[in-house]
Amino acid sequence: MTRLTLHQRLLVVASAGGALFGYSISAMNQTLEEVRSEFRLSSVEQGIVVSALVAGCLVGCLAAGAVTDRLGRRAVLSAAGAVGIVAALLCAVAPAAWFLAGGRFILGLAVGVTSAIAPVLLGELASAQARGSVMMVYQLALTVAILAALLLGLEQAAAHQWRWMFVVNALPAAVLLISVRLLPLTPGVLMAQGRDDQALHVLRAGRSAVEAEQEYAFLRATRGRPTGRRTTWQAILDRENRLPVAIAVGAGLMAALVGIGAVVYYSTLVFATAGVGGRLGAQIASLSFGIVNVAASVASLWLIRRYGRRPLLSVGLAGMAAALTVSAICLVAVGGSVGGAVTVAAVLIFVICFAFSAGPLTWLLIAEVLRPEIRAQVAGAAAAANWAANLLVALLFPVVVGTPGSPSKVGAAFLFFAALTVGFLVLLRRYVPETKDRTLAEVQALLEEGKDGGVSAGRKFR
Repeated sequence: MTRLTLHQRLLVVASAGGALFGYSISAMNQTLEEVRSEFRLSSVEQGIVVSALVAGCLVGCLAAGAVTDRLGRRAVLSAAGAVGIVAALLCAVAPAAWFLAGGRFILGLAVGVTSAIAPVLLGELASAQARGSVMMVYQLALTVAILAALLLGLEQAAAHQWRWMFVVNALPAAVLLISVRLLPLTPGVLMAQGRDDQALHVLRAGRSAVEAEQEYAFLRATRGRPTGRRTTWQAILDRENRLPVAIAVGAGLMAALVGIGAVVYYSTLVFATAGVGGRLGAQIASLSFGIVNVAASVASLWLIRRYGRRPLLSVGLAGMAAALTVSAICLVAVGGSVGGAVTVAAVLIFVICFAFSAGPLTWLLIAEVLRPEIRAQVAGAAAAANWAANLLVALLFPVVVGTPGSPSKVGAAFLFFAALTVGFLVLLRRYVPETKDRTLAEVQALLEEGKDGGVSAGRKFR
């Protein structure tokens, strides 16, 4: 593997990081009923076991920035892989619900650190033209892992062997542990250490000569900026950083508050509430969600190369809002086999729209809009915002809609997510620039022009 090009190594790490993320969040979707039955969980206890992973992700994100400043991105990602292996095996042998929740919390630490650091590391090492495809491979691996978890979960649920789901969970963590050591230090880190020649060598390994020189000049210009923990947080509050910080944190919130967690964590519950052929029918419908998710992610590899970030996000957010609204109407007012079929179709359209927009582009925007001196801290904060919102969804959704779910309550939840999605669409059109095929230095110059926000900035970003 050491003979692979830098771009190929980035793709391996992107695949491992995405797979760890995707499999971990879906490992209990199909087998949740078996876990609930074995440990005799109430609705609240069920929400705690599921959301323990998300709580760990939140803590991991909050710690990622400070730990990365001390140890470096490669070392922290390697440690996340090792922790992920141990935690997955602990879950597999859990003798009680509290032990399983604890193991999922530790696993969440690894997933949270990975979600905060991996996209930034990949974005820094990839060229302007390759960043989109590298991040799409990250998203594709995530969706393939979700599908794998759903398929394996369906089989293990039938055999009442849910513990094997967590044994498999250790595999992507192991690949991450090994593959991340094959990446070089980022140019920014090398230059901060005074190793300018090596930084330029890394830039030239993954970029054209012109782009490498532009990035090198930009890094030299920003090398004198503060990097310590206290001064970094002061820099975040600087006027020039307010817009990119707001975009990054807003993107993290967007990826969760459009409601994708309700589908990823509880699709079987949602489809069962819609009356889709009993529990087995709901499980099969959940499997169709995984298949559509992968297919849409494959298509997005082409879309993201052809179209910009803003157009894809605009279409995706509008489509998600419409799909959620249709689902809500069917759940509340239609019902029956027709309502159930339309609900499934609308949820699948929602998944398709998410797969080519908010899913991959959230992490890409976070990697693209932040200045080097604040990138680690703010990326961690943005990922933490994402996981905090996911935690609320994972913990509260089964409590709000009930177990088994109430169609009217699920419909009301979907309308709430639709309203939030429309709000994110408005903010996108007003404040977020187009970053496609622009170097990180060019993105910073564009954000500097539009830092005052408002209508004038929106016009510049079109």
